[in-house]
Amino acid sequence: MKQKGEKVESLKSIQRRRQISLTLYEVGRRLRRMLPVGRKDSDNRLNTRKRKETIFVWSMLAVPILRFLVFWVYVNFDSILLAFRNVDHASGGYEYWTLSNFKELKNLFTQGNMGLYGLNTLKFWLLGSVWGIPHSILLTYVFHKKLRGAKVYRTLLYLPSIICGVALAGIFSAFISSNGVVGYVMQNVFNVARVPNWFQEEEFAINMLLFWNFFMGFAGSYILFSGAMANIDKELTEAAYMDGVTMWQEIWYLDIPLMWPTLSMTIITNFAGLFGASGPILLFTSSMESTFTFGYWIFDQVRVYQSYYIPATLGLCFTIIAFPVALLIKRGTEKIFTQE
Repeated sequence: MKQKGEKVESLKSIQRRRQISLTLYEVGRRLRRMLPVGRKDSDNRLNTRKRKETIFVWSMLAVPILRFLVFWVYVNFDSILLAFRNVDHASGGYEYWTLSNFKELKNLFTQGNMGLYGLNTLKFWLLGSVWGIPHSILLTYVFHKKLRGAKVYRTLLYLPSIICGVALAGIFSAFISSNGVVGYVMQNVFNVARVPNWFQEEEFAINMLLFWNFFMGFAGSYILFSGAMANIDKELTEAAYMDGVTMWQEIWYLDIPLMWPTLSMTIITNFAGLFGASGPILLFTSSMESTFTFGYWIFDQVRVYQSYYIPATLGLCFTIIAFPVALLIKRGTEKIFTQE
């Protein structure tokens, strides 16, 4: 309420005074930015800090960038060129440009064993993708619930992956051999007359390789998925329990959508490596052609026969096929569980 004798300031006067104050403040701020007093030392310190940060970042990135340039850019660029070149042994090893590698590759698929190699590749890929990813999610879910003894099981699951692959393959071969534990149990408990040489008989070799991939393929996927599942807010899980969700509903409607960035990356990389899926053939069945995959056939051609041109052509064709497939899978996964 207005007091007697009190002067009431008009609204226009208040606005005018506020505008003058803002104008004076803006002029003062701009003058302080223009004056060099007190700014030179702070700018120098800021520039020195930014320079040190830049040097540190590039020093950390130097090694991976160099590795990428040498082992990916150079190797892949050179392999693309090899697909269009060949050597004339009759003229003393003269190298020339040609498209005949693609014709010879067609003959390999029509007359050779490439169909068998493709079937083996598909088996390893299905085991690692169609079966391996869902199984790893369930395994991660069980351990994530912190059941009694989960830490012990987690340690026992991951410890074999620390051992050198060659040593682990030797241990496994001895374990399942006729003189090992499996052979002893089969002969003395189940009265089996002969224990097969699992990795040297074609009847069992490919299935044993698949079993090895299944048996040893948990650790890497578990670490990847456990990190994603650990980031799920516990309050969301508790709210879901209060609503009465079951285990399968929790996995399907809560865990998988929240883990989807990690899962989608895994799915995309698996489809990108479709033609490169393989197993430990070199360790167990390197001389058995019935267990070859596309990837191992390429390796074997280079290692044994020093043949570079046809394997490079095959790798280029696989890349041309797998690249658009991976892009389509990527586009499809981006439309699933999209969050606005």
